[in-house]
Amino acid sequence: MTNREHERAIDLITRRGAEEIAAPDTAWLEPHLATCDECAEYAALTNSTGRILRSVAITASPALVATTQARLRARATYLHEQRARMVLIAISFCIGAMSSALSAWLWWRFGGWVARHVGLSSAIVEPGILLFLLLPAVVIAGLLLAFPHPIFEGSLMLGLAGEHEGEKR
Repeated sequence: MTNREHERAIDLITRRGAEEIAAPDTAWLEPHLATCDECAEYAALTNSTGRILRSVAITASPALVATTQARLRARATYLHEQRARMVLIAISFCIGAMSSALSAWLWWRFGGWVARHVGLSSAIVEPGILLFLLLPAVVIAGLLLAFPHPIFEGSLMLGLAGEHEGEKR
């Protein structure tokens, strides 16, 4: 027997109790165990260890349970805040897109009216209107870059979503 065959057999024996092994692997392992005393002994020891471990009742300590529950609650709160944040972002995006489209149409019409009444060329008015439409987004982006403090975290987001900390749906 080669070391590679022994390594494969030990890997299959170890995985056999924890997961399903493919039929070709099982078909290879059984004859190998019949001919290799070392691997057969390892399989027997693994099986007996598994039986011993299954016969012992394992209970978690109260401290472990409390810590696990606290971490689960913290994770649930975090996921709830993330969900609330995503809802607010989606609503904000939709409102922003609708108001941008409406205001763009209104400003374009207003720009055409100004160009007709003042006698300006549309080559001057149209880029000016486009700049005017983009100006709020540029200013907000500049403010967010200048003041990166996470003001949109935690209770503020929950408050904006109409929820209170500790309140469950």
